[in-house]
Amino acid sequence: MKNNVEIGALKIFVAISEADTLTQAAERLGITQSAVSQTLKQIEQKTETQLVVTRSRPIKLTPSGQVLKGYAQQIISDTHRMLADVRQLSMGGLLPLKVGMIDSFCDVAGLALMEQVQAFTSKLTLRTGLGSSLSQDLLNRDLDLLITSDPIGEVPELQRFPILRDPFVMIVPEKFAQDGTATPAWLAENLSFVRYAGTSRLGIFTDLIARRLSIDLNVAYELDSTQTLLRFVQSGRGWAITTGLCMVRYPELLKGVRVLQLAKSTNARHLTMLCRPNELGDVPDRVAAMCRSIYRDEIVPQLIQIAPWLEQQAYAIHEMPAI
Repeated sequence: MKNNVEIGALKIFVAISEADTLTQAAERLGITQSAVSQTLKQIEQKTETQLVVTRSRPIKLTPSGQVLKGYAQQIISDTHRMLADVRQLSMGGLLPLKVGMIDSFCDVAGLALMEQVQAFTSKLTLRTGLGSSLSQDLLNRDLDLLITSDPIGEVPELQRFPILRDPFVMIVPEKFAQDGTATPAWLAENLSFVRYAGTSRLGIFTDLIARRLSIDLNVAYELDSTQTLLRFVQSGRGWAITTGLCMVRYPELLKGVRVLQLAKSTNARHLTMLCRPNELGDVPDRVAAMCRSIYRDEIVPQLIQIAPWLEQQAYAIHEMPAI
């Protein structure tokens, strides 16, 4: 199409942006200065905007030029990686893989998963952290696979592999648990609430659960760490809502704490593995199967030891539940 900008032209533009003059850019590329000038003119015609400040020495980019430079560098980098991966795969080689995981999954399953995935990758990179930043990394092509509780529904073209159901539970100091019969309504009325930060995904889930249960939470502490949240509950400062996957990481912090069912198990988050379609062959299917197996065989048994009734609520999934 006439408005497409070819990769070769983008390479020339990046060289222009990194040189003091068009002549210097031409020398670095091994082409004529007139070819560089003509390419710049063609790109400006196609983008319908000025990209370089006229007569500036050294060369300076306009704001539009800065934006184009960022995109051009990313496209060139992706192209180099694409060619290298295709070449390597055609010779029977293994693909490098960049995997992202939310902290709660990585802390209990990350090592086991990476050990299994390592067998069919040439280089494995693992990145963890907050779900929102990891989601952006996937969209920016800085990750190949992402295991998250955020399905990124606003980007429907992503490929999705449901992994597991992670039930929400109440954690209550033993002295307030009423021998396991304490209800969310009674706790909300009589005890301070220790919650996840409202801007976090777990905090957002907590607010949604409270609305579903028609309870007003008497929030006394707002935290961004599960470990700290459990310590506050263990010390008797209040009750909290968390998930099985979060609490299983810290069994020592559940001493003196009762784990109670929350509204007949109707509340849960679902972890999904996301990737771009048609880029990794059968790798996403294989990794998703590994995630389910690790959860089912290694993590769920630990949850059942904490609270036997979780056997009916925590399980691997192959399809997302109907909304």
